[in-house]
Amino acid sequence: MEAILLAGGLGTRLHGVTGDAYPKSLAEIAGRPFLHYIIRYLSHQGIKRFIFAVSHHSQMIIDDVAANFPHLDYTFSLEEQPLGTGGAIKLAMTHVKGNKALVVNSDSFMEFSLVDFMNFAQSKQASLSIVCTEVEDVTRFGAADIDDNAKLKKFFEKGRKGVGFINSGIYLLSKNHILLSQLSGKFSFETEILANEKVPVFAMKNKGLFFDIGTPNDFEGAKKLVEDHGHLFVN
Repeated sequence: MEAILLAGGLGTRLHGVTGDAYPKSLAEIAGRPFLHYIIRYLSHQGIKRFIFAVSHHSQMIIDDVAANFPHLDYTFSLEEQPLGTGGAIKLAMTHVKGNKALVVNSDSFMEFSLVDFMNFAQSKQASLSIVCTEVEDVTRFGAADIDDNAKLKKFFEKGRKGVGFINSGIYLLSKNHILLSQLSGKFSFETEILANEKVPVFAMKNKGLFFDIGTPNDFEGAKKLVEDHGHLFVN
């Protein structure tokens, strides 16, 4: 299985930590760039090849991966200009050798089973599946509305309270997804594909450790979570 890691964002909300001197995925937690945790965890899950979708500070990510993962099977998908999440994924898909790929945000961590997710997607014959993780309070997220057949109906606007499921930023996407083939240039994956009701999206409900490093507060919290859950971050 191949994985696309989205690592091209500007990371403006984390500039209080990075000073925009380096990409947020290279922000260090416990002496190691956050991106390294994602690579190692996905490798442990069974990912054999990586496609890094890069743009902002791209050369720093290219150099870091080359220096720290010399035996990793990888390539880079370089955006000459920002393409949005959808455009970045579509461009990265041109580097995928198989007929589908795992798509993962490089600024968040989700504890999940790749085998279970692949089996789920196969059982639904889905061209696009998503991992939705349960959180104690969905206030700062868009809660997912999932029907009894595991079909994603929509994401509610932020502001709802209580326990619920949210988008973890992990997708299993077919290379020939019809909407991906119809769209071009800069576009939002979340708006143009996830929210498009013409092609069904299936959501696997998941319980596990989830966190991101999008803001300085999130980043500080992530340090504690990595320390407390060291068994997940294999060498």
